[in-house]
Amino acid sequence: MGDTHIYMEMTLEPTTLTDLDDALFDIQRVARRPGYRRRLLAAMDAPVELSTVRVLRAVERAGDAAPSIGDIADRLTIDPSTASRFVDQQVAAGYLLRHRCSDDGRRSRLTLSDTGRALLDEVTAARRRILAEVTAGWDSVDLDALGDLLARLRDDFDHLESQA
Repeated sequence: MGDTHIYMEMTLEPTTLTDLDDALFDIQRVARRPGYRRRLLAAMDAPVELSTVRVLRAVERAGDAAPSIGDIADRLTIDPSTASRFVDQQVAAGYLLRHRCSDDGRRSRLTLSDTGRALLDEVTAARRRILAEVTAGWDSVDLDALGDLLARLRDDFDHLESQA
């Protein structure tokens, strides 16, 4: 079965897809609102730029692969020059460590420093507190279903993009 749901002919009503598209757009908008950012930053011990969080999470999500600047640019869908500037800032701040590739001395790999790990853990805890507050009236079945469906949607978007 696996990815068969990607290839199924769509039989949904156009309004269903419009409602889904509207909801996805609205969720992105909500997460970018100043109020959400203020709440997130207020939960932190020290102010942090959201670009810092995005870069650190991209490194974390790469796992043991120790991403390059190009990998960060791809994950964040930004120009390599912008990714390079962001990475340089995080290295200078002590959040990331840069290691030379053993097989290509021109390239470097990135890992979280202990300070970067601590900051990312703090941000993650703050984000979870906000999500817990927002979903306080939800039952665990709904939360599990939403998580599963959003992961599936993300994977299907990734699959679609890889076909382009």
